[in-house]
Amino acid sequence: MQLHRGIDRIHGAGAEVHVIGNGTPNFMAGFRDQTKWAGPLYTDPSLEVYKAAELKRGIAKTFSIRAAIPTLKAFAAGARQGANKGDAWQQGGELVVATDGTVRWHHANEHSGDNATVDEIIRALS
Repeated sequence: MQLHRGIDRIHGAGAEVHVIGNGTPNFMAGFRDQTKWAGPLYTDPSLEVYKAAELKRGIAKTFSIRAAIPTLKAFAAGARQGANKGDAWQQGGELVVATDGTVRWHHANEHSGDNATVDEIIRALS
């Protein structure tokens, strides 16, 4: 998912996006350069945030056959995997959290490339 391409739509729906990685803080500038992400960015090498969000982790999730198509599409679009900057087995996800802390929507990636779309996030904000 290329959040930076849909950020205006998400902001237009009255929301902000916060990205949380799991590499060490010294990799954050490189992440911004590689992804063009200009919004709020945090990192949690302990993976406590990932555990609290009930996001999935495991080698089978990372190298799943279901990850092959998104990986090939990303490669065809010019994406390249660089050196890993965090826990390679930790999958991500997307949450919509209300200002009172209530989780209104939760998507835990089943495998690499299983990201929610901007449209799904916008629907969750409604």
